[in-house]
Amino acid sequence: MSFPLCGHIPRLTYFQHVVKREQFFQYESVQIEWLVFAVEDGSFYYEIEDHCATASFGDLVFCPPGVNFKRVVIAPVTLFVLRMGWGDDQGNELDPLRLDRVPVGKVSLHDTERLLDDYAAMKRHHYLDERWSMIGRSHCLHHIWLMYCEQAEQLPSAEAPGSLDPLIRKATVLMQSQAFERFSLNALAASLGVSRAQLCQKFHAELGTTPIKYVTALRLEKAKKLLVETNLTLDQISECCGYQNGFYLSRVFKNNCGVTPKQYRLEHRL
Repeated sequence: MSFPLCGHIPRLTYFQHVVKREQFFQYESVQIEWLVFAVEDGSFYYEIEDHCATASFGDLVFCPPGVNFKRVVIAPVTLFVLRMGWGDDQGNELDPLRLDRVPVGKVSLHDTERLLDDYAAMKRHHYLDERWSMIGRSHCLHHIWLMYCEQAEQLPSAEAPGSLDPLIRKATVLMQSQAFERFSLNALAASLGVSRAQLCQKFHAELGTTPIKYVTALRLEKAKKLLVETNLTLDQISECCGYQNGFYLSRVFKNNCGVTPKQYRLEHRL
């Protein structure tokens, strides 16, 4: 039986809450532990090995030890800096060779309400002594990690888990992880060992939509959240959602949602 993602238990060793930082003190760094930047507000661009993208609210950026992590602030950023090791449910440190399923680069969590609850809890623990605050924050980090595990190992669908073709199940998991970066349907099909035409045909038969429309729906859902919950410009939001620029995002948004991003922001902000 393969070792599940949820069997990887993060152990927090360092915590910092950075507020409205206009630039990072270091443009690049190499850590001896796993490092996660969890974005609460604003955005930044990063490069980790061959992974590069813009991260914003709802995104976690994972960097493994011994790897150069380059980053530049795009919009004044508020985030949690988390360093950690990995253990199993018996309290044993995990062999680095068993960490191949831990993501590198950006993951975008869909359940931002639960994420905000964990962020609020991590800030509340500031008032405790260091020892106890680390225990509380470790619990929050573990909960955030489990949210990712649930998202990565299951489809966010009313379909019964066993009702989808395994190929399409794997495709949707990959699409959810790649949707907000430079996405290539040809590369996705190749990684699954099928042609683009075969993937599109099977995807439509299983889910009643095309892969491109599926990715577009993921991107627009994130764009809506960023429009309502942040002050990012349209160009900044487009970078966070995998689009070339704000003009292109605006056109896709209007075609699919019936209103412009500006109208959506005005109508849905409280």
